Amino acid sequence: MPVYRGGVKFGRALDSLRDCEDYFKRIVISLNGPSDSQDVQAANDYVKANNSKAELICANTELPWMQHQYFWLEHLSQSGATPTDWIYWFAHDDEVKASGIRKIVDEHGNWPLETHSIYLGPWAMRHDEVDKPFDGPRDVDLESWTSFPVEGPLVLPVAEWISQQLIQPTYINMSGCVTQIQSFIDLEKFPVTKPGGMRIEMATAAAPNNLYVREFSEPVVITYGCAGSDRTKYSKVARKDDRHMIAWLGHYVLKHPTAAAPTARATVKVATSYLKVLTKQGSLPQEDWRYRTTVKP
Repeated sequence: MPVYRGGVKFGRALDSLRDCEDYFKRIVISLNGPSDSQDVQAANDYVKANNSKAELICANTELPWMQHQYFWLEHLSQSGATPTDWIYWFAHDDEVKASGIRKIVDEHGNWPLETHSIYLGPWAMRHDEVDKPFDGPRDVDLESWTSFPVEGPLVLPVAEWISQQLIQPTYINMSGCVTQIQSFIDLEKFPVTKPGGMRIEMATAAAPNNLYVREFSEPVVITYGCAGSDRTKYSKVARKDDRHMIAWLGHYVLKHPTAAAPTARATVKVATSYLKVLTKQGSLPQEDWRYRTTVKP
């Protein structure tokens, strides 16, 4: 769990973790800030109060977003983790959804994971106010949002999933993502540095070790959105990440030549859309908040 200025929302995340620790071999809480911050105190209090297995690591300064990912990656690599180990990436302002995890694991607590795959979604949704955390009823059914076609399938080749995202962006969120550590190792080693966290879901999916993007049958995370969070509106901020994404996708196609066709199709479509914008004949697509069903909290 990477943590950056978590505050009250970090406390909410810790509360959700309490009943889920048995589903994880290790829990690493990576605190991006000074060692005397309120987040560090909250994490220490959680560990002591719950006799938690959580490992607390602290950067002692505020690192840029991607550097923070490589900070916790280094800790895992130096403490016995292997590239084929799986991680559940969890944002500090969301909640682990225990009921969802219980529905997908087997009687021994094993997750149904396929190698060479990354799992993204679905996401059980709640909504924070812009200036305060959610404080509504917590026993109300939640909308489940997907980045896949509403009627399925729940698995797509990486290049096809990314192609669909580039042509028609949907809500996607790294929180609740399950992937092998190799995905982050490859991102760090790539000679073109990823400058920030934009497009991180697509970038992680396009690590060469991944062949498929899959979706769980149940949400394993509750994510908190808010008004105005359409990421298609961040275009100026995302340009540097887009340049990385172009190089990264090219690298993926070199490793997996069958990815060339869907990648080319998306490239032509996106280029055509931008041309229409430049000539004032159209606009870029808005993010599709793709609701599939409702789930219990």
